[in-house]
Amino acid sequence: MSKTLDTPLTSAEFAADVDCGAPSLREVFARHLGTVWRIARAFGVPADEADDVAQEVFLVVHRKLHTFQPSRSLPAWLFGITRNVVLMRRRAHTRRERRLSAVEPPPAPREPEASFELRQAAAFMQEFLDGLDEDKRLVFLLADVEGMTASEIAEALEIPLGTVFSRLRAARLKLEQFSQRLRARPVRRPHDR
Repeated sequence: MSKTLDTPLTSAEFAADVDCGAPSLREVFARHLGTVWRIARAFGVPADEADDVAQEVFLVVHRKLHTFQPSRSLPAWLFGITRNVVLMRRRAHTRRERRLSAVEPPPAPREPEASFELRQAAAFMQEFLDGLDEDKRLVFLLADVEGMTASEIAEALEIPLGTVFSRLRAARLKLEQFSQRLRARPVRRPHDR
């Protein structure tokens, strides 16, 4: 099977690139940018700031590429860097908010044009994700959106494997319950106002 730029590198492939001295940062960036962006969103980073977080993550990856251990999972390594960048940004944001508390925040950017169904589906998932606690949300997104294995998630989150399975099972059950509640609601179209 041939690899394309949107196919994530395995740890072994990444290590081979590093050992060969090949400029693998570009390939890692191309293959994992979406993953890093979605992990940032899972930590609650607004969509309009997720690109900035991803850029900061890959600046760190560039500086620390030589420290990557091939025995580690590449997705887990990127997860750890993303988590640290998000936490640093949160601390900086809190400090900035304290200094600027008297200034009124700017209005939220306008949402781009999208079909009603797409907006409705996105709102459905966001409502579901917002209802999960952060622990379950992270495990759910890493497993069901990013496709990370339970072992990779356990390594990235530094939790026991059984805890990963427990949180994932609980999140999936909540998704099913949430979906059933939504199916019971009447569908509102824009013209129903």
